[in-house]
Amino acid sequence: MTKYKCLIVDDEPIAQRILENYLQGHERVELCYRAYNTLEARQWCEANTADILLLDIQMPEETGLAFLRTLENRPVTILTTAHLEYALEGFDLGVIDYLVKPIRRERFDTALNRAIEFLDLLRMQSTLLASSTSPTMIEIQSGVKRITLPLLGISHVQGLKDYAIIHTSDRRHVVRMTMKSLEQLLAPHGFVRVHKSFIVAGDKLSLRHRNKIEFDGFQVPVGRKFRGSNGPELC
Repeated sequence: MTKYKCLIVDDEPIAQRILENYLQGHERVELCYRAYNTLEARQWCEANTADILLLDIQMPEETGLAFLRTLENRPVTILTTAHLEYALEGFDLGVIDYLVKPIRRERFDTALNRAIEFLDLLRMQSTLLASSTSPTMIEIQSGVKRITLPLLGISHVQGLKDYAIIHTSDRRHVVRMTMKSLEQLLAPHGFVRVHKSFIVAGDKLSLRHRNKIEFDGFQVPVGRKFRGSNGPELC
């Protein structure tokens, strides 16, 4: 069983202790370093690597988002902040989740498990073959298995780095493919790109509230180009 390394970057000692305490309940993740500012974090990253990054946004001298932009090899990142208004910008940078302080243990576990699942899937990434002979299906190659996915079973797609996570009701599939290519494939079947990093099934648009779509315990941000539109305008 693979164990993943986690880096915490937060200027508040209490916040760091809470996150460290939450991590102790996860046998798949070990805390490898804690930094109180981005300078410490950058120096550590120059000589070490982490799989998961728990990153605060508002810190002295440099924000977490500015730090994240400078990282050449970004860990799978979960933002931890008291400022909800930075969620959209965070997802623009490909973070996997966004936690608002004070962080509940249950919500933390959900985000960390999401990061672990992505890393696990990345180790056995699938290949999207293209549309199957049926206009209601797509096919992916996962190892030696060829899997047929009904389009109606896909709730949304999240882009992360050079990969995309295809979410169905009971499984996730990681494919190496651009969001633009996936958008071209899925748009004719009622899927809408609501953000740089998210494509959502058209029937989920009714769940939109203000600048996000909430379903399955996850909040999908709605990009600025999509806000205020009456129909499925792509952004």
